[in-house]
Amino acid sequence: MTFANRNLDRYACVIKAWRLAGWASHAWGNLTGEQLAEVWNLCPSMAAFCALLPGYAICKGWIVEGPVGYGVLGPDWALPREPGGPPALVVEIGAYGQIRAQLWPGETVLRYEHGERFAQATVADGMVVGMDGYLAEPRDWARIGRLLIVAEQPTDVEAEGIREALRNMVAEEQGAQQEFDKYFALTGPEILAGPEVIGGAI
Repeated sequence: MTFANRNLDRYACVIKAWRLAGWASHAWGNLTGEQLAEVWNLCPSMAAFCALLPGYAICKGWIVEGPVGYGVLGPDWALPREPGGPPALVVEIGAYGQIRAQLWPGETVLRYEHGERFAQATVADGMVVGMDGYLAEPRDWARIGRLLIVAEQPTDVEAEGIREALRNMVAEEQGAQQEFDKYFALTGPEILAGPEVIGGAI
């Protein structure tokens, strides 16, 4: 069995990104934890991991070409926030990249964007430590809350804290609260569907 053997705080970002990729049915999200660790152990940095993973996984036969090509083969990375710091791993989800997750050691920033509208939350140590939004709909807050739970795999208490923090960003009108609750209850990619689809499904 292969285990990650260094930089475990940074490798934790890889695992969170991988969970999101699995949820979104990205090709690299179907790799096993052992396969991820094998690539990680070869790489000197997060950026190198992002560069090596696709070709290595294809050469090993872990990822194979399907009827529509290979699919999403790995995460991206963003520059460090401060000199000498680690880069963020970046996972984009949705046909138009509506969801963007940036993962640093100890911190996850998840943003949903649709046109001018956006909702964003930051989680550190299992708690929501920052929220921002513009014209955000109740379903937008629910979407990022659900995906934060996918990435972080928090305890039940932490998950409830994430849910409550984001639900508090929603207006108190009954319809708004109901929309948040309906979307938050979804666990699969249908959470990105519009309310006309979800309303008929629940």
